[in-house]
Amino acid sequence: MFYTKNIQSTLTDLECTLDGLSTHEATQRNKHYGQNSLPDAKKHTILDIFIEQFKSPIIYVLLIATIISFAIKEFTDGGFILAVLFINALIGTFQEYTAGQKADALKKVIKTYVTVLRDGEKVELISQDITVGDILFFESGVKVPADIRIIETNDLSVNESLLTGESIDVTKDANTVYDDIDTPIGDRKNMLYAGSMITKGRAVGVVTAIGEQTEVGKIASLLASSHVSKPPLLLRMEKFSINIAKIIGVIVVLIVMVGIYQESELKDIFFLTVAIAVSTIPEGLPVAITVALSMASSVMSRRNVIVRKLSAIEGLGSCTLIASDKTGTMTQNRLSVEQFITPTKIYKATEATDEYILKCAILCNESTCTVEESKYHFLGDQVDVALARYALDIDDSLFQLQKEITPIEVMPYEPENQFSAMSYRLGGKKIHFIKGSPEMILSKCTFQDNSSDTVLEQVNLWAGRGFRNIALGYKISEEDELAKDGYSYLGFATIIDPLREGVKDAIQTASEAGVEVVMITGDHPNTAFFIAKELGIAISKDEVIDGQAIAHWIENGAPKEELAHKRVFARVSPEQKQLIVKTFQDLGHFVAVTGDGVNDAPALKRANIGISMGKSGTDVARESSDLILTDDSFGSIVNGIEEGRVAYDNIRKVIHLLISTGFAEIVLILLSMLFFVPIPLLPVQLLWLNLVTNGIQDVALGLEKAEPSVLKREARDPKEPIFNTIMISRVIVGGLYMGISAFVLFYTLLQYGYSEEMARNMTLLLMVLFENVHVFNSRAENNSIFKIDHSKNRFLWLSVIIAQGVHIFSMYNPFMQSLLDVQPVDLKKWGVLLGIALILMVVMEIEKMVRRRLQ
Repeated sequence: MFYTKNIQSTLTDLECTLDGLSTHEATQRNKHYGQNSLPDAKKHTILDIFIEQFKSPIIYVLLIATIISFAIKEFTDGGFILAVLFINALIGTFQEYTAGQKADALKKVIKTYVTVLRDGEKVELISQDITVGDILFFESGVKVPADIRIIETNDLSVNESLLTGESIDVTKDANTVYDDIDTPIGDRKNMLYAGSMITKGRAVGVVTAIGEQTEVGKIASLLASSHVSKPPLLLRMEKFSINIAKIIGVIVVLIVMVGIYQESELKDIFFLTVAIAVSTIPEGLPVAITVALSMASSVMSRRNVIVRKLSAIEGLGSCTLIASDKTGTMTQNRLSVEQFITPTKIYKATEATDEYILKCAILCNESTCTVEESKYHFLGDQVDVALARYALDIDDSLFQLQKEITPIEVMPYEPENQFSAMSYRLGGKKIHFIKGSPEMILSKCTFQDNSSDTVLEQVNLWAGRGFRNIALGYKISEEDELAKDGYSYLGFATIIDPLREGVKDAIQTASEAGVEVVMITGDHPNTAFFIAKELGIAISKDEVIDGQAIAHWIENGAPKEELAHKRVFARVSPEQKQLIVKTFQDLGHFVAVTGDGVNDAPALKRANIGISMGKSGTDVARESSDLILTDDSFGSIVNGIEEGRVAYDNIRKVIHLLISTGFAEIVLILLSMLFFVPIPLLPVQLLWLNLVTNGIQDVALGLEKAEPSVLKREARDPKEPIFNTIMISRVIVGGLYMGISAFVLFYTLLQYGYSEEMARNMTLLLMVLFENVHVFNSRAENNSIFKIDHSKNRFLWLSVIIAQGVHIFSMYNPFMQSLLDVQPVDLKKWGVLLGIALILMVVMEIEKMVRRRLQ
């Protein structure tokens, strides 16, 4: 609460003086308060990440199946399942570990130094070594290392955008004292906060808080207590796995009842139970999902998105609402002149204008400019930087003029004066330049009639559009002393934080994809609304709400319906951002949050999917996110949405293939029980189907390219189950045909005198051929497979050839013959079985046609 105390009271409370601390005293305080740094987030070891891969309901079900296999001494079956789980864990571990390494590489390992008064002398120390009570000195370009109560200022301006979200520099004053303890951070003119940047002037201050006790540290603590939302893929897979477990439970009970009725041996009942469990559980699903997500992660990294969690890929594709920060995300966090308005004309920012306008913009200016590698680098107040850049973009010869000329007299900008002025000797004449708020500059200029009223109307018009207006004027005079009035009015510059390139198109694309976008910012409501209107986020001021109104909303019980139609949230605190995200989640949205500052971090962690900026973002923001944009472009989010949807589509295709063939196996086994015939396929043969032949193909299916309409369809309902009516219809129709056909073949072969081993051999080959054919059916849910481009996924064709080739090889290899109980089949029989399998294509095409007509 040091902003409510005067300077002397602050020093008294901190038990220090203006002479600073002694080395001994500083050492004692370091022991008491600790180091001035935030604790690093706990790093997960490779072992931790590896173990994490097994924490999934479907993995638990598979492990139970493994235990049962070992319990009845079916070591081959158990070994197969363990092998696939191990492969899945290795793939997931490699992807998440390498993604974490990429994220860590984005951190800049730079030691920050600060000037401190120790033992009565100024010394430079690493910022981690300062402590409470230290006297610090600041100048332009210095990053504030701790929370500071200002003691002295000299024309001090600070950029606090990473803490407050406000892109305009804040003027500070040491002598201001506040009575209200609820004064917002952004309004505390007598304080400096860790993470902010000195843009102009000088200051002296005393450290009031370090490390976790700073405002940044409190946000970090808020992160530790934040609720972490599960990505939709995890939610769906958990529900899916629970349903599979229930199905297995019901089937096992039925098997036991039938076994008891038939007076079967206990071992045979367990044997059949394992066969059913193996048929029901899609053993290859974890690997296929991991490969699909890993492929999407690789593609996204090429499109400037680093994935820190694989499950976040599909989560981004599932999102129905993007809650985006404005400063640094939608805008460049760099003020720029958009137009220059004279009484008679509107000039574009790149359009040549009166020489006095450009000279006033560059010479009546307190920023500094240097050239490095043919590029201008500016330091100073953002308004001054914007005006200097504007002038140099039109006439770069002014850079040399600014370096060579020295002002005769300078009146620096002070908030209470609302203007600055400088005088120069140019071309044998003394010229006085002035700039500041339009109202102040107009009062110092000479006008004819009431033309100043017309100018004020212009100013108000552009202010209403969200621009900050800075007026310019000049006067030719013989006096050295700056003139107080009699200036000639030049016009005013409209200044704004410009939009990032491509943001508007990206928001339009998101809208077409059924994804809503809202803006959450610490900026002024008028400015925020203007930006939102330009981007197509909001069309009415009724869609705007500020932090004060949100506070009243919270006092009234925070009814979520009142925020449902708001699209712009201005002047909000980190806690309010977090609550806004939660409210939209309560309204049924899967929320993706973007941001770059420490003020965004709690909302990033609360979100279903947190997206931070790789270039301009803070470490706190990146540590809180699931995805990192390496180019800081909002457009990359849309790329991520596209890849997320592709990943989900591919996962659905894989699930359809695995579940429909698994359902066919269940039908096959149940029919054998009903007709009292031997089990058609042994557990090891079922595992061969599910893990090897199908396993090769489902991985290839997970590499499908994006469908043309992927970003043209509405965002799916976040509550939509993986098994919707379309999936159920396709699984039942395809599974019934495959299961019944395979049983008819097995039963017929037994009736014609074939041995059980040969009948199983033929049935197993038919099931492999079914899988080879059905993988193409899985490529399209609604469109005919004869209308899609099969050349886009050549790896799928290769996988089918490999799968069939591996099985044929196993029929001729002695070891595999013994393991799988298979033997060679002549070409004629193979051709007959292929013909039966190809009919599956016709069956599935009829299903699509009937479903379309019913719809």
